[in-house]
Amino acid sequence: MDQSIYYHTFQVSSKDCTKHKTIKLPNLLDHMQEAAWSNAIALGFSTIDLMENNITWVMNRMRTEIHRLPNHREEIRVETWPAAMDKYFTKRDFRVWGDHEELLVEATSNWLVMDISTRKLIAIPEYIKEAKFVVDRNNVYPISGKINYDSNLTTQSRNIKVSWFDIDINDHVNNIKYYQWILDSLSGDYLENHRLKKIDITFKHEGKYGDEFESKSYLDEAENCWFHTLDHKQSGVSHIVAKSWFE
Repeated sequence: MDQSIYYHTFQVSSKDCTKHKTIKLPNLLDHMQEAAWSNAIALGFSTIDLMENNITWVMNRMRTEIHRLPNHREEIRVETWPAAMDKYFTKRDFRVWGDHEELLVEATSNWLVMDISTRKLIAIPEYIKEAKFVVDRNNVYPISGKINYDSNLTTQSRNIKVSWFDIDINDHVNNIKYYQWILDSLSGDYLENHRLKKIDITFKHEGKYGDEFESKSYLDEAENCWFHTLDHKQSGVSHIVAKSWFE
């Protein structure tokens, strides 16, 4: 099997599910992240491998389209592969398959390389580009356009403080936490009665232990979607912007 392609299989457990017996989005994304991690290890370019050269991967953006969330005890297969690369970005795609080879989720993500000492982004090193591990697997359509949040339109918000348990191996907030935090700004009643269909998120700055954020959202009726931002309370800088679509 081509090491550029990785398959991660799992059965949806009860702890991963809502009362509706479907997996919670952050829990599904956790399995997708593990699939990407295992694929990077197989290729020899995991976060651990890069850390030996004082650099690491950071996700810049991810768009996820949900056809159906997996059900409790459903056997799931996550497929992931490196889909493109240029001077600064690598593109990693995902497909999630359910019973009877039903396509449940498609996602694409953009990744950058960060210098660990300076915490600044750098061009992708030549030795990574020379590995030529990019493949075409009927790749997911790439992300385009920018997300712009209008703070004057905020209707819902929630305060968040980063705990020690939110920090990952890169010594910053794990990406999956941000999904929960931006969606948590919506009411429980809304989340209970609407189904998430798509989410597009841009990661602009790192979150560190002890940081305080305000998660803010508003509904854009013209686009029929929610706009989200996660603002650093001390500086006012937006660390995350996102759009989400529900039905």
